[in-house]
Amino acid sequence: MVNFRALISQDNQTTVIEPRQLFQSLQRDKQLEYLRDVQGDVLDDWHRRREERDLVIKMNTGSGKTLVGLVLLWSKLKEGKGPALYLCPNTYLVTQVQREAEKLGIKYVDFEPDNSFPLEFHDSTAVLITTVQELFNGRSVFRVAGQPDPIRVGAVLIDDAQTCINTAHEQFTARLPKDSIVGRSPFSFFDGALQAQSVGLYADIAQGKRYSYIRVPYWAWQERLYDIAELFSRNQDTDELKFVWSFLRNGEVLSNCTAVCTGDRIEVSPCLLPVNLIPSFDKAEHRVYMSATLVDDSALIKDFAANPESVQAPIKPKVLGDIGERLIVSPTLVDPRIDEFTTPQLISTIQATHQTNVVILVPSRYRARVWEQIGGKIASVGNIADEIDKLTNSEPNTAIFANRYDGIDLPDKACRVLVIDELPEERRLVNLSEVASREGSPILKRHLAQRIEQGMGRGVRSRADYCDVVLNGKRLVSFLGQVDNKTFFTRETRRQIEVGQELCTKLKAESSNSYQAILDLVSQCLNRDPDWQTYHREKVQDTESDDQFQVSNMDLASTELRAWQYAIRSQYNPAAEEIAQLINKVADLSDVDVGWYLQLQAGYLYHVDRVRALEKQLKAHELNPNLLKPPEGISYRRLQAKQTDQAYGVVDWIRKFDEPNALVNEVHRIIQNLEFGIDHDEFEQALHELAFILGFTSQRPDKEANQGPDVLWNLSDSHYLIIEAKNEVSLERAEIYKSEAEQLGHSVTWFKQTYTGATFSPVLVHPAAKLASDAFLPEECKILQPDNLSEIVEAAKGFVTSLANKPPNQWTATDVSPQLAAYSLRPNDFLHKFLRRSAHK
Repeated sequence: MVNFRALISQDNQTTVIEPRQLFQSLQRDKQLEYLRDVQGDVLDDWHRRREERDLVIKMNTGSGKTLVGLVLLWSKLKEGKGPALYLCPNTYLVTQVQREAEKLGIKYVDFEPDNSFPLEFHDSTAVLITTVQELFNGRSVFRVAGQPDPIRVGAVLIDDAQTCINTAHEQFTARLPKDSIVGRSPFSFFDGALQAQSVGLYADIAQGKRYSYIRVPYWAWQERLYDIAELFSRNQDTDELKFVWSFLRNGEVLSNCTAVCTGDRIEVSPCLLPVNLIPSFDKAEHRVYMSATLVDDSALIKDFAANPESVQAPIKPKVLGDIGERLIVSPTLVDPRIDEFTTPQLISTIQATHQTNVVILVPSRYRARVWEQIGGKIASVGNIADEIDKLTNSEPNTAIFANRYDGIDLPDKACRVLVIDELPEERRLVNLSEVASREGSPILKRHLAQRIEQGMGRGVRSRADYCDVVLNGKRLVSFLGQVDNKTFFTRETRRQIEVGQELCTKLKAESSNSYQAILDLVSQCLNRDPDWQTYHREKVQDTESDDQFQVSNMDLASTELRAWQYAIRSQYNPAAEEIAQLINKVADLSDVDVGWYLQLQAGYLYHVDRVRALEKQLKAHELNPNLLKPPEGISYRRLQAKQTDQAYGVVDWIRKFDEPNALVNEVHRIIQNLEFGIDHDEFEQALHELAFILGFTSQRPDKEANQGPDVLWNLSDSHYLIIEAKNEVSLERAEIYKSEAEQLGHSVTWFKQTYTGATFSPVLVHPAAKLASDAFLPEECKILQPDNLSEIVEAAKGFVTSLANKPPNQWTATDVSPQLAAYSLRPNDFLHKFLRRSAHK
């Protein structure tokens, strides 16, 4: 029997495109009786702007954004603007979207078993729901530029757009293992260029250390470009290249790639996504990007070439109101002995007491290991759906999510305790390299803060929801303890962080048993203490909404995109000019970021004017010594002698923080790397940072300019410490070798020539105090051995602990001076107490 009622309904639906009417016409699940207010508001706004090609919709996970996305795509199909494509960052979310489509009564399809397109997709009678990898793929069934008959798409929606950008970048990145046929040659191509950037890091890479990396200079990449192209073409069918070569070989993409080498691989990535090579996306008539409310969407402009005007005017609910109740605590601020390795036991006790679900967000699988020891289970691609179902439907569970700070909805009992373990980390080498090169960049700090805030939002999805958020890891706690960094969070979250810090300070001052005090505080939230709820409401939930939070980088993104588009058309002078205008136009760029953009400009210029390019690179390196060192002409910038008393330097350092315990956490973060056997680069960086805590100033001349000592301290007026660090030498070593002594001697000669008339003390960090028979050290050289180093560490800890006795903004130079003296940290005391040993034969 023919169901004429269904056929009549379908005929009526064909003319309905207004979203609310369309929703009502759907034969949907009874649970979806009506649109929620936020869904209706967003769909109304989208309908008014449906003719715009690019639109951004900002809705948090848990607010019903999947329904919105499906209804608007269905509306486009009914309008005759198909085919329609719904893209998700992973297969788990594909399944979730498909379930929602079934409830709505919206017809959807997936690929056929042979990976071909269903007829319903082509004839626009169903929405194709799939992963972003299926579209952004060098061997995509959608076809890439240059291939015949690319698949036409009328409307495409990218859900969780920020994560999809990262996924797309992965698809455009070639990862070449060092021991593979295709990966072996590039290391030899760039051998000399890598050594010129850093002899020490190159030695680590040569030894196979996977966490040491060097960016290949753009001039070296250009000089061996034909060799790289020939190598890649010859091996294009290998696993490493078969999905990316069709992207890289097009136009000038390969010429404008960045390569980064580490001990086990080399990675090659385009500077921005060449989305023009994906016709199905590039030519789509309507493109919608679903994004979280807290995210700066400038990346949509840079990487997806979205219309800047549309990105700056996103569609979002009229009332966000989903901050919820969060108690944010940092156990190490209450007691430094509760560190990142003992916090898991604290969390285990909380779970055993309350029989509740615990979710841990870690930056990597490596960080997950310590949480597995308390029964945590890693949610991987294969089991993530099962783990989330388990959290939603049962208690207690402990789930670990690696590098997933968004896209996971864990409301109510699914997550009552959320642990953010350390700072989020980048996965691609090119991103890691950029973070290292732009240390201190406000632009990157804002991006990092947004990822942390997204992570904090996983366990609270509405004002009625509540969650304990536990912060673990010295770098994370230090980041949140610095005054300037708090400005990168929304007002509501910023206030919750401050309330948590205030409570931690109160516990430290009033509690003899820190461990029990933290357990009691957390329990007050979990047990729904009415006084805690009232206190939180007064302190946080009445905070004015931060509608102006997004200080966007839209101009930067638009300019970078225009420059990239010029470059891949071989128009390098206009590309460089775009970056020059960016530097001149944006007045508040830090020196770190000005240097970064000068380097970007130089990279474009090198194609057409090598002299000017390297002049720009020299200027970039002067502004930011972490950038690429030009092949010649580096001019060393002297470390200026201090013009003020040491105590003023300490006060400057203290006032970076707004909470006393953050000082203690910061010194612990630094001194954990002041040990023999630690990686030399981390050790030297810790020595460098320690100087500022003690009110001195410091440089790393060898790292920054390929000349001079490992570390240079200025103690007072014109007296300096010339430090060569040999902390990786075995503690069993009995002698100082000739080569080690000569290295310090060369640094002393360099210093005398560079700092004429200045006084100095040579220092060799070394476990031995005896010289080999053929070794000779400079006069008055001091040896910093393990026990001396431990004395400095203890003095620094004691000094900073004394500073934590009152708020940072209450310290003056007059107050600090006696504290420096008490711990023998005045320049003369420091020299005679901690640097008293000389080498002997």
